Amino acid sequence: MNMNQIALVRATNIIPFDGVMKPLSNVPYLCKNSNGEFSFAISNLLRELGIRKNFDWSRIDDDEYNASYNQQLEEYLPYTSDYNSMILFSLNGICPDDHEHGFGNNIFSSKKCGIIEPLVSHIDQVISLVPTDTAIKGNVTLSPDAIILIEKQTYDSKLTSQEKEALNQLNVTVKTFEGSLKDAITQELQMSGRYIPETLSLSRSDGGYLPSETSEEQKQLIHQIATTYGKAQALFFHILTGKADDIDKLEDVKDELEKSWKVQDFYLENFLYELLVAMSVPKEILVKLPSNLHSRVYLQKICEYIKAFGIERYKQFLDTYNQLLEQKQQDGTLPTPSEIISDPSKSIKNR
Repeated sequence: MNMNQIALVRATNIIPFDGVMKPLSNVPYLCKNSNGEFSFAISNLLRELGIRKNFDWSRIDDDEYNASYNQQLEEYLPYTSDYNSMILFSLNGICPDDHEHGFGNNIFSSKKCGIIEPLVSHIDQVISLVPTDTAIKGNVTLSPDAIILIEKQTYDSKLTSQEKEALNQLNVTVKTFEGSLKDAITQELQMSGRYIPETLSLSRSDGGYLPSETSEEQKQLIHQIATTYGKAQALFFHILTGKADDIDKLEDVKDELEKSWKVQDFYLENFLYELLVAMSVPKEILVKLPSNLHSRVYLQKICEYIKAFGIERYKQFLDTYNQLLEQKQQDGTLPTPSEIISDPSKSIKNR
């Protein structure tokens, strides 16, 4: 068994200037959630007001249309956050984009940065070892054998002199690439002399790799490593939903999904409280907020108040609120998801 033949690979837009890759749970993270009950309620309100059209299902495969349609809704949504104490990697290649298999919205090929790191340096942190979904818990400190690939245009025109200097100070290899990130990663794996690049597959029947002269040997090696070190071999979705065959090996991450919901509820409750106060809703509506975050009837009632308040005034309030969170993120006062879970007194509230 030669674990030195396996490389952790990650496509990302977050460049680790300090040489440390951090999971979402450990950073002050902001995002938009267009799939929650409040998002659905706002979407319906926008359609009622003629601001948002019905989705054109004939363009379901049009990535640009989908992105534009989602962005329109997100402009009317408050920031939320998420919880994930794991960082996901692929093994000896970059994951294919989700749309190549007709589902999901992850687009790895367009990322501006690629990380290549020896598996052997982090085997103790591994939660699950799978070609497409290798999960590592906690921060990942890059080893001297790490390679950071950065798109040349991004490196030349987007990075500050301080950021470039920080990269130069790292005890890792930093290179720029032009063209496809997938091709750049494949080339680096080939040039390493230790890794055999593979073409990854999201189809479960392929076992993670498309058939090649070396794919079966690679899959056997990964299975042997997982067995030797007592690691699960579960897809990330199955880890979150608790449907993995190796559930007994996933004790450290058994409540990831629950923690994610708690963090999202924390942000939504804070926003809606501030909004309801600003709209001067009756007190009996306000006091019911904590127990009705997922009630369609209650959220529809809030949308009725927004309609009476005025969608333009709502948008102004929303933008100001979101800008406040962005400022907290920039100045380091926004709590991390882990801090929200461990200490509920951590707050983003104005009250």
